[in-house]
Amino acid sequence: MNKKFDVVVIGGGHAGVEAALSSARLNKKTALINLYKDRIAAMPCNPSIGGPAKGIVVREIDALGGEMAKAADKTALQTKLLNSSRGPGVWALRVQSDKEEYSKYMQKIVIEQDNLKLIEAAATELIIDNNKIKGVKLSTGETIEAKAVILTTGTYLKSEILTGHEKFSSGPNEEPTTTGISKSLKDSGIELFRFKTGTPPRIYKNSVDLSRAIKEPGTNAKLAFSFLTSKYTPIENQELCYLIHSTNDTKKIIEENLTKSAMYSGKVDSIGPRYCPSFEDKIVRFSSKETHQIFIEPESLKGDAWYIQGFSTSMPIDIQLLMIRSLPGFENAEVKTWAYAIEYDCINPMQLKPSLELKAIENLFTAGQINGTSGYEEAAGQGLIAGINATRKIDNLEPLILRRDEAYIGVMIDDLINKGVWEPYRLLTSRAEHRLLLRNDNAESRLKAKGFEIGLVKKVEYDLYLKYVKEIDEAIKELEEIRFTPKSELALKLKELNQADLKHGYSGIEILKIPTVDINEMIPYVSKLQNLKNNQLQSIVIETRFAGYVKTERQTVERLIKLEKKKIPFDIDYDKVENLATEARQKLKKVKPLNIGQASRITGVNPADIQMLLFYLKNTYANDEKVH
Repeated sequence: MNKKFDVVVIGGGHAGVEAALSSARLNKKTALINLYKDRIAAMPCNPSIGGPAKGIVVREIDALGGEMAKAADKTALQTKLLNSSRGPGVWALRVQSDKEEYSKYMQKIVIEQDNLKLIEAAATELIIDNNKIKGVKLSTGETIEAKAVILTTGTYLKSEILTGHEKFSSGPNEEPTTTGISKSLKDSGIELFRFKTGTPPRIYKNSVDLSRAIKEPGTNAKLAFSFLTSKYTPIENQELCYLIHSTNDTKKIIEENLTKSAMYSGKVDSIGPRYCPSFEDKIVRFSSKETHQIFIEPESLKGDAWYIQGFSTSMPIDIQLLMIRSLPGFENAEVKTWAYAIEYDCINPMQLKPSLELKAIENLFTAGQINGTSGYEEAAGQGLIAGINATRKIDNLEPLILRRDEAYIGVMIDDLINKGVWEPYRLLTSRAEHRLLLRNDNAESRLKAKGFEIGLVKKVEYDLYLKYVKEIDEAIKELEEIRFTPKSELALKLKELNQADLKHGYSGIEILKIPTVDINEMIPYVSKLQNLKNNQLQSIVIETRFAGYVKTERQTVERLIKLEKKKIPFDIDYDKVENLATEARQKLKKVKPLNIGQASRITGVNPADIQMLLFYLKNTYANDEKVH
């Protein structure tokens, strides 16, 4: 083994794969350390990619040159556009993934990637000298030197499995856990805490009767995560999901056995996810509700079991069986794998720079669940940014820091480093104040140029993107110029469909501004619309109908960008800033914001504190060009 690398990535989950691929593709000699080759990008929980906010993250990963979108498109069993009846700021693509094929796809990509070596071993210790990462020790006894290390350890740090009153040291699916990295971090003064997550049982398909379940089909719309995807799965080839509801018996079983749950027995010291709680937690938190939704989803075309979404639990096995068989159609259900909860170590993300480098340990980056997040998509987004910034740090380049108006990835990282986490963090559209700008359809226009500039988006793809933008502009131009009379074929068709009643001549763009008009009805009459992709059509509709809102939002962003440009010296002494509130002074010292914009988003720092800080910077650093 060559024991010297530019970048070493520890953990081959969704964060680790994106980190390792981005580093290798940016011409850095990279090692990816994972226990097993066949567990690369595994899906230990829900076999799906996307959803509200998360789906947009996948589009952003693709626009920057990442891999998750391509893998999701290639291995999709079912495709849906969520929230399509609501405003465009919350539209989101979601696919049910074939978890076996998804992992195999990523394994192949990793193995065939130039500059990337997969090492099947466990990382047991970080080598840190004078607050700077130097390398990693392996379970094989070998030592690997590295210029930068990225920790993407998921739920494997000092992890423990919990089922009922049982608690034992293990990673997911009874794989080995590691304690050495936690010790290395603690010894270097890094603050750790414990989080919890869980997974539901898997039930043999042939033991379940779904005749009483509600069928949940996919969509026939030509939708994809990746800009480069050109083949779409027709609805007749998509797998069905199903919806059932828990029963009063389910609720009664849980209420009578609540103290047997690991979560309510005093065995769990950690905090679980608010937005994906255990089923017993739902019963306690929503005690007035008699039933809850449960989705029955396939895991793989080759698989023999259903994934029971919304039914995670830490109950003992005998109670789990009672719970499962209380569900409609599950009276004779046979269990393939039981549900469990898992506790693991993670860091306080307020110890990170916006680049995802630890402030206290130079060249050590972290991404994914170690940063307190949950979800494959959040992990992959962080992994991509960490991989990019590790390579840029080695090359003495400025890090890639995405603003909150540029990407949901930017919102997530900004939240983590400035607000911290008290429970596993999940991205939601409500976390983004500029969500009308951060849409499913416009990820390319927001980020493709950055991906090209960094070097992850190749010229051939970027040229296709420029053509994509040109096609949109040409279509809008034709819509502005073409006119339709009340007796035109389009006008008569729109009236027949009750979409619009044109009383006089209208331009195409004026017709499109009518909220009830479906742009697809206009395609036969506007030549430049006829070969556009679904996302291009969406962009035209949204930019046309929401032009005023989008313009106002962009003006707000321009004002905020000015605050981002007002830099704060890293060695500033906040004790010398007069009239700062005590809490603000403490938070500013802890976070060490890079600029006024970041400082203003720290919880506990108020507008009055920002004014005092601006006054101090103006007087103390009047001639410092780095500040102005």
